[in-house]
Amino acid sequence: MELKSGTIKELEKYVAFKVKERGFDDESLHERLLLLVEEVGELVKSCRKISGMHVNKKKKNQFEVGEEVADVINMIFAVGIQLGLDIEKEFVAKNKKIDKRVYGRSKKV
Repeated sequence: MELKSGTIKELEKYVAFKVKERGFDDESLHERLLLLVEEVGELVKSCRKISGMHVNKKKKNQFEVGEEVADVINMIFAVGIQLGLDIEKEFVAKNKKIDKRVYGRSKKV
């Protein structure tokens, strides 16, 4: 399967526009990284509940998994934009490297 050229670039432009439109274009790299970690934590908490792990039953899980995945994607793009990366170029290059790897489960000790 081929990734259509420009697909990720369009998403990057969209996120950059929304960052500016929402007034977050003055955030520092450290602030964006902090927000990314926060969003990943919320995603983990959502996944923890739906995976059947022990949770505090008295506390309502306010996070929706789909929303948290979207939040993480937004913040990943926001960090890449802050760094001045061509996210699509980096994504494609990294996947070319990954495609050369051979994966398999390790043997249990």
